[in-house]
Amino acid sequence: MAISYYINSNHNLLHLEIGLVINRNSYYMNLTKIPLVIAHRGSGGLDAPENTIKACKLALENGATALEIDIRPTREGNIILFHDPLLLRHFGKPIPVPFCSLKELKKLEFSKKSYQHQDRICTLSEFFEEFKNTVPINLDSKTMWSNYWPFAKSLIREIEKFGMNDQVWISSFNPVFLKLVKVFKPTLRTGFLFRNLAIANRYIDIISRADAWHPHHSLVTDHFFELAQKLKKEIYVWTINEELTLERILKYNFDGIITDTLHKGFQARFSYSC
Repeated sequence: MAISYYINSNHNLLHLEIGLVINRNSYYMNLTKIPLVIAHRGSGGLDAPENTIKACKLALENGATALEIDIRPTREGNIILFHDPLLLRHFGKPIPVPFCSLKELKKLEFSKKSYQHQDRICTLSEFFEEFKNTVPINLDSKTMWSNYWPFAKSLIREIEKFGMNDQVWISSFNPVFLKLVKVFKPTLRTGFLFRNLAIANRYIDIISRADAWHPHHSLVTDHFFELAQKLKKEIYVWTINEELTLERILKYNFDGIITDTLHKGFQARFSYSC
């Protein structure tokens, strides 16, 4: 079973492929490619603040083959990398991120006691400058009811400005936001995040138009993958941090796992099984 590297002519990205083809109609593991190991929040659980350039660099150095980052708009509409709606967890301030200007956010420092490698909040532009033409990037978009339209427009402008259309895909728990993205830019890939099948069923008309589904690992079943295959969806499962969870889903034909775990033992188990 020969493993070969190649450069995709459309994406200019490094991929891995195994020289073995099996029945593509099966929803079980397809050995034509190794699924992506996607660093959750850009950090992969490493010793740098999540969703920072330093964290993403460490993740790639430690074996991640793709990055997942969280993005949200500031008060004036700049897009930054940040997961939480409030500054509380990282900076001890119960202030909503959309109430803050980029200048105010840039002054904040992550706790030096918590991380060996320091960094600050960065903009999506700064991130794109650093990681353009490297690995696939999943943009997990955090939305509020009031900012769907301007956020989608700003995000698409940033992607077009840096020529990232073929390197990124936009995911969200918000199906309406994903629908807007497709209206504004039909060629952009989108992925619907969900951990509740009832919500997924409620918006089935919208999410059936998404290019990818991002199910919580607890939703992964034969029936789910059979449906995903029929609808020709890419599947990225989150968040896979335990080996027992990995063992359970390894038989399926998924496109990637989103994980905080990049230690060598976990990677070896994943690589060996694939």
